Amino acid sequence: MSAPVVVTGRGVLSPIGCDWPSFASAVRERRVARAEPFPSEAPEPPLWHCISEPSLVAREGKRPEEPLTLLVIAAAGQALAEAGVSAEDAPHDDVGLVVSTVLGPSGAVESYLEALQARGSRSARPAHFVDTLLSMPASRLGITYGLRGSTAVLGGSNAFELACDWLRSGREHTVLAGSGECLSPKCARYLTVLAERSGAARALLAQGAGFLVLESQSRAVERGSRVLGQILGAGAASDPQTIGLPWSADPDGPAFACAMHTAMGEAGAAPGDVGLVALAAGDDASESGELAAVRAVLGRAPVVLHPKRLFGEALGAGSALGLLAALAELEAANHGDAIAIVNAFELGGGVTSLVVGGAP
Repeated sequence: MSAPVVVTGRGVLSPIGCDWPSFASAVRERRVARAEPFPSEAPEPPLWHCISEPSLVAREGKRPEEPLTLLVIAAAGQALAEAGVSAEDAPHDDVGLVVSTVLGPSGAVESYLEALQARGSRSARPAHFVDTLLSMPASRLGITYGLRGSTAVLGGSNAFELACDWLRSGREHTVLAGSGECLSPKCARYLTVLAERSGAARALLAQGAGFLVLESQSRAVERGSRVLGQILGAGAASDPQTIGLPWSADPDGPAFACAMHTAMGEAGAAPGDVGLVALAAGDDASESGELAAVRAVLGRAPVVLHPKRLFGEALGAGSALGLLAALAELEAANHGDAIAIVNAFELGGGVTSLVVGGAP
C-alpha cells in the first residue's frame, strides 16, 4: 500500500453550488441543477449557469476576460484559502499545479477565428491570440497565486493521478490540482448535435471548475493542515474508441475494471472495503458497461453515486466535480474508514479510477 495523499483544500464552481458547503449539501440531498442560461450569449440548448459571484463579471471599460480563466482562478482560490495557502505570502516556490481541460478557452478561440474570417489578418492581435492557448488559464492561475512549483496542463486526462505521482515521488509536497470547462456557443451546439446523433438520452451539457489542494502526509503535519480527505490509490487504462462522443468511453467495461483493480491494489483495499462508487457515466446509455465492471471487480453492487445526473456533462471539469461529490458523501458518512471509488473518462477511451477516503 502506497502512502496516502491528503486533501487540505476544496474549491468548486458548478451548476449545483459555487462553494464547498453549497455543493456538498446539493450532492447529499441529490438536488439536480436547473437549466439556466450562462450569463452571456446563450447557446441552444442553454448551458447550466455556474457563475454567480459578481467578482467574476468583466469590469466595465475593460476587454472581457476569458471565462475559463475566471472559473479556474475562482475555484482554485477557494481551495487555496481553505488550505491556508495565502496569495499574500506568494510566491510559493514549493506548490505545484496541475490543470486539466478538454476544450480549453474555446470561447476565445471562437472569437479570434471569427475576427480573422470577418476582417482578415489585420484583426490579429497578440494579446487576443494568447487567450486561445490551452495552457493560458493555468498560466494565469499560477501567476495570480504565485505558484512556482512544477506545472502541467493536461488535455482531458485526470489531474489528480499526476498530482499523486508527484507527491509520492517527492517531486512536490503540495499540489493544487483540478480541472475546468467553459463551452463556447459553437462547441455547445456541436456537442449537442453529436449527442442527438447517438440516438440516446444524454446528460445535459454543463460547465464549471473544481480544485483540490493535495499534500503529502508529512507536509500536512508540518503545516498543521486540517485533513479533509485522502486519495489512497489511482489506476488508469484505455479501451480506444472510434467515435468522438465524450460520453460513451469503455462501453463494455474492461478498461474501467482494469483501472479499478489497479487503484484498489495501490490503496491496499479489498472489494468489501468499498462502500461507494461515483460513476463517470451520466446516463443509461453509457452506464451499463461501467456498472458491469463495478460488479465484476467488487463482486456485488455497492451504493452508487451518479454525479453527472446532478450537475450534467461538464467534460474536462467532470473528473474534479465527481471527486468532490464523492468527498461530500464520505464527509457525511462521518467515519474515517469509509472508502469510495471515483471513476472518470476522457475523449478517446482513456479511463481513470481513484480510491478515496474521508478524513482520518
